[in-house]
Amino acid sequence: MGIQGKIRAEILGRDLIELKELPSGEQEVHFVGCAEFARQVSDLKLKYGLSPQDWVFTNDLNHNSLLLKEFILKCRGEWKVVYEAQELCHCRNVPTQAVEQAILCGARTSEQVSQWTSASTACGTCRSHVEEILRARISLTQLAQCQIVKQS
Repeated sequence: MGIQGKIRAEILGRDLIELKELPSGEQEVHFVGCAEFARQVSDLKLKYGLSPQDWVFTNDLNHNSLLLKEFILKCRGEWKVVYEAQELCHCRNVPTQAVEQAILCGARTSEQVSQWTSASTACGTCRSHVEEILRARISLTQLAQCQIVKQS
């Protein structure tokens, strides 16, 4: 029996969680990652059950919470892709995935994303797309908190 569908969220080479839907209709959650990520997934399974659609995500800024939020929203059919082109920064040839990964790994401002990926360091045309992805990944309140911490 093959797999009918799969939902996946990942920080490349670090943490991965996926939901596989089997032909029988059963769902199987598979995950690998750091100890904290594994603990969070296990806690969600114990507290809310085996169906990720029923899990509750937090708005914490750590990589585990951001990745789990993406996964849960994808499972619910509520995940919105903000920028669909594969390449975000044409001047520096920066893939959109590199920007997404930088945010998952801790970049919280467009300046940090630029430092980590080189996106929007040439002509700057793509900066609005970087900021749009940041807003989608992190709530506006949390972004404001990041700006306050940055200014301190």
